[in-house]
Amino acid sequence: MCGVAGILVAPSQRVPRGALDAMTDALTHRGPDARGVWSDAATGVHLGHRRLSILDLSPAGAQPMMSSSGRHVVVLNGEIYNYKTLRADLDRERPVAWRGTSDTEVLAELCDQYGVERSLSMLEGMYAFAVWCRDTGEVVLVRDRFGEKPLFVAEMPDGIAFASELKAILAHPRFEGERDDTASDLFLQLSYIPEPLTPFRNVRKLPAGHFAVVRPGQTRIEPKPYWDPFRAALDARIAAIGDRARPEDTVRAIEARLGTVISNQMVADVPVGAFLSGGIDSSLVVALMQRCSSQPVRTFTIGFKDEAYDEAPYARQVATHLKTSHTEVMLDWREALDLVDGMADIYSEPFGDSSQLPTYLVSRVARRDVTVCLTGDGGDEMFGGYNRHGFAARFEAQRAYLPGPMRALTGRALAATSAPRHAGTWQALQRRAGVNRIGILAEKLDKLGAALQAPTDRALYAGLVRRDGNRIGGDSLDRHLAPLADALANRGHSLAETMMLLDTVTYLPGDILTKVDRAAMACSLETRVPYLDHKLFELAWRLPIAHRIAGGRTKAVLRTLLAKHVPPAMFERPKAGFGVPIDAWMAGPLSHWIEDRVAAFATSHPQHATTVRAALADFRAGRSHAHHFLWNAAALEGWHRGMASSQRDRTQVAERG
Repeated sequence: MCGVAGILVAPSQRVPRGALDAMTDALTHRGPDARGVWSDAATGVHLGHRRLSILDLSPAGAQPMMSSSGRHVVVLNGEIYNYKTLRADLDRERPVAWRGTSDTEVLAELCDQYGVERSLSMLEGMYAFAVWCRDTGEVVLVRDRFGEKPLFVAEMPDGIAFASELKAILAHPRFEGERDDTASDLFLQLSYIPEPLTPFRNVRKLPAGHFAVVRPGQTRIEPKPYWDPFRAALDARIAAIGDRARPEDTVRAIEARLGTVISNQMVADVPVGAFLSGGIDSSLVVALMQRCSSQPVRTFTIGFKDEAYDEAPYARQVATHLKTSHTEVMLDWREALDLVDGMADIYSEPFGDSSQLPTYLVSRVARRDVTVCLTGDGGDEMFGGYNRHGFAARFEAQRAYLPGPMRALTGRALAATSAPRHAGTWQALQRRAGVNRIGILAEKLDKLGAALQAPTDRALYAGLVRRDGNRIGGDSLDRHLAPLADALANRGHSLAETMMLLDTVTYLPGDILTKVDRAAMACSLETRVPYLDHKLFELAWRLPIAHRIAGGRTKAVLRTLLAKHVPPAMFERPKAGFGVPIDAWMAGPLSHWIEDRVAAFATSHPQHATTVRAALADFRAGRSHAHHFLWNAAALEGWHRGMASSQRDRTQVAERG
């Protein structure tokens, strides 16, 4: 796990003095162990790298790295998990004079032997890398299949710059961003900016599963897919039908593949652990880690002194049962509140998922003892684990019996009864039902009420994922989803499967993976995600939806596998998420903070001034669940303040140059 940066300009064109150093140094937190640069002014290629040493801790693992022939130079962020197999295959094909034992060296030699594009189909891992192909005069930029590792590309008048984080792009003294209001509007609706968009029209995220071939001096990139989850899912389903695969055999294959993936991801020359929430996904990962480890696996969780949001007892039960070496740190909300203003710098792009706070805190705790942590992310997208997936399965089975007008009427009724002003009623229900997080249940009913009023399946999905309560007008979200939904049309997928695939290409890379990558890397901690293995994905999509969401239970496959290791009583409970009580914060300790941020947002975004002020008034009066929208507005304003500071720093660098 590292940070990469690069500047590509026309041959012999001058790069601003200190530009590559500034970009590379902006990524120090991603790679505190070493720094490397490789520049060839004659060709216009300049590559930078920050190293977090995981495999081959010796200087032989340093980057940028040249292949043995000298034809390729590589900078890699991530891990190639099957590098040992690839290394053995290369030796059988053509013995290599290996200098070290790193996966980066294997990647460089693979490019030598087969070329970059052919090599991509052989890789299993998480990665974002650049390869300078000296014989063809091209640089190839690549991002892994699911988007675990980020790669930002800035299109500039004299060429392009790329980096693992937006803050490194901002460090380029000649970068001038062109504000993208569509991206900002999508952020206000979703709490993240979906790829390939960024806050700037002239910066794009290289999409997951894509590569781009660039010649120095080129000012635009044209990404091309090398792996398409929509195509892979369809091919897997067709193959299962063709070979008459039995679901029980597929489940056994899933179990075997997941075990192999976890074993591969535990390979490192530094200490390895796992995040453990006590939920299904992370508990299964830890159970399989413990099964193949001769020592107790190190597991980490944080708990909060607010019972309604504390999941530490669940993690503790699972850790005790599996006999892991468990670290649990109890915090109060003040420790999370103290981090609110620092999140804009950590993420370096607008990001509003409030679970970034506990994610950062648990990463900070884990980094005291380990350098690598496995996580349970991706299980929901792969096996149908979100509440909206379960709702979609039920809704599709029943909507024929519930005409459109009746659905709309039911939706309006749910939205009305879930309003915050009915909090007293909900609290009474809470006491009778013994449920802690009624506020979240009310939010879900409010969202469900809006979704039931949707005229199309695309609008239904949009209503379930948007976080602004339909306050932002325009069709930006519909326009963003339209080509994705159209690509899935007429493929025979159920509504739940369509939502799972849309989540895989939007919410997963844009929110979940961004949240974990930036939070962990801010602590110089590598995270690995076993569920995001493309072969496991293809196995999962061999199963009919009825075997993934069965009997009203989401993630039925993972529940069955986990029950072999942990008693079901330890994990069979409603899905809650890894949240924080931002509504209570905004009504209490952050009330002045939100007032200040909303006022500033209204000034900097006059097109939304009336909307955001009305949302704040509604929130204060208990008329709506507006806190997510307000939180997003505050996060966007905080990011703009940080960007202004970065602009001042760039100006100073330019003046010194």
